[in-house]
Amino acid sequence: MLVRNGVALLLAMALLSGCATRSLFQPYPSQARAWTADMAADGPAPLLKKGADSRDGVLYLQELGRVRQLGGAIDDSESAFRRAFGHYDEQDAAARLRASSLVSNTGALLVNDNARPYVAPDYERIFAHAYQALNYWRQNDVTATAVELRAAANEQRLAADRRDDEIADAQQAAREQDVRPNDFDSQFAGLDAAAGEVKASFQNAWTFYLSALFWEAHGEYNDALVDYKKALEIHPDSAMLQEDVARLSRAQDGRVARGTGLVAVVYEQGLVPARRELSLPIPTPHGLFAVAFPTYSAADKPRPAPLTVSVGAGEGGTTARTEVLTDVGGLAARHLREQLPGLLVRQTLRATTKYNLQKKANDDFGPVGAIITQIFNVVSEQADLRSWLSLPAYAQATRLMLPPGEHRLELSTPGGGASLTVPVVEQGVTVIHVVATPGRLITRVLPVQEGPL
Repeated sequence: MLVRNGVALLLAMALLSGCATRSLFQPYPSQARAWTADMAADGPAPLLKKGADSRDGVLYLQELGRVRQLGGAIDDSESAFRRAFGHYDEQDAAARLRASSLVSNTGALLVNDNARPYVAPDYERIFAHAYQALNYWRQNDVTATAVELRAAANEQRLAADRRDDEIADAQQAAREQDVRPNDFDSQFAGLDAAAGEVKASFQNAWTFYLSALFWEAHGEYNDALVDYKKALEIHPDSAMLQEDVARLSRAQDGRVARGTGLVAVVYEQGLVPARRELSLPIPTPHGLFAVAFPTYSAADKPRPAPLTVSVGAGEGGTTARTEVLTDVGGLAARHLREQLPGLLVRQTLRATTKYNLQKKANDDFGPVGAIITQIFNVVSEQADLRSWLSLPAYAQATRLMLPPGEHRLELSTPGGGASLTVPVVEQGVTVIHVVATPGRLITRVLPVQEGPL
């Protein structure tokens, strides 16, 4: 009997430690350094493709779609995002079948939140559809581009519809477990600082702007005006967006500017900050337990830096600077802040479960069992640091109205610059996609959009 019990204990601990190994010894931000160091390189692709078949597959597929897009492998990028969208559908279906997703995973209660399959938050899903739209735009597939831009807008609408209900459900679960999130406001003040002026985690003015450019180019002025106005609602003080709304209002009345075409630069600066780990004492019926939480720090966010676009030289030249439309780090921090009540519930239940596991081991196996489980509880207490880390820190944009023909543009950032020649078509839209990655400026001139859909 003693031998059998000893074997059972060893097997149980091996199983639990096996579940935790990946998150314990290679936290996700450490993994992501393999591809964020040079996102346009081919090297990380095999690693990401391997991860795509794991329980966190949707996260690796998003990363793969992004880095392959920047590396110019558009077919690979399209395929990765399509597979990610399949995960979204599966996760949405599973969520409808579950009464609650807060405490539905037993393994997570025994180990940590890394044992829960990764579910892409709304802000990541919105970016994924926008990037897929850019893939199709680059291939001049107008119909597919339109579909993905509408999908990105639909994700924002659905997120707005369900956000209040999800927050209310989490708060209700907290009340049922006698967890008071407000008691931890001071410990999570850094989340609010990192979120900055972002009010909701799904509000992405950059994707609205990209969509508006596309509709404007194809004469869909009503759709374009709607999206420009949505972007303006998020940034009501933006002179650029105010001018865009005024221009499209005139276009609706038939007053379309002749002899010019629009050149827009959609710019992505830097990399979104990774989550940090924060250890807090959580009260349980058995006393205080130190529990690891994910958080963000405003100190990790780079300062917004515009990209300058110059056309021509001297007094006759034209210059424009991008402005921030989406603070991606702010979206990530706001999302985590919105998830805090549910996170606190899980962590409180986890602390109680681990205490009971330790007590059971002590009762059944004596001090040795208690020591082993205590060591496991300490080592396995790791925060969930998973998030899409090849996203930019800031998504920005600007635009110029230029006469038809070819124009030489000079792009400059604090980290470097580039020169490129772009075509301008009367009443058409030329979009330049620019991404500033560590030590590199990637530029893509997308096919001019013009004429009816």
